[in-house]
Amino acid sequence: MNAVDDATLRAKVEERLYRYDPLRVNFHLIRVDAQDGRVILDGVVPSTAIKRMAETLARSIPGVREVQNDLVADPEIEAELGLRLAADPELSPPQARVLVTSVQGDVTLVGWVPNEASRQRAEQIARSIRGVRNVVNNLRVKAMARRAA
Repeated sequence: MNAVDDATLRAKVEERLYRYDPLRVNFHLIRVDAQDGRVILDGVVPSTAIKRMAETLARSIPGVREVQNDLVADPEIEAELGLRLAADPELSPPQARVLVTSVQGDVTLVGWVPNEASRQRAEQIARSIRGVRNVVNNLRVKAMARRAA
């Protein structure tokens, strides 16, 4: 396919995705590219079901030979971030309590951590997750009470 055909294919995929109501509200977070009949979807969507539907819709366009679905769903962001925080000795219970939410790739961290360095580390880990657009760090520093020996 030439560049004009790729542009037309991209426009058709974008139109099909935009017409799907659950994607319309987040459409500005999705990028579509087309090269020789291969469509690449990238961005953030609210759920894995919508992620799969976007791929199905893209595949339904005549001329699409392949779809590379690089979309990230908010629950995937939350799960990946939760795993990474749990793997960090200073950010996992009982040293810390960090709750994560992601809405359209905007992540909010709430809870408490033992020190400012841990607070900053949690934010740094969040920013490193694919699909994260912004991080609101509402973590509080809470010193752990020392037990008497």
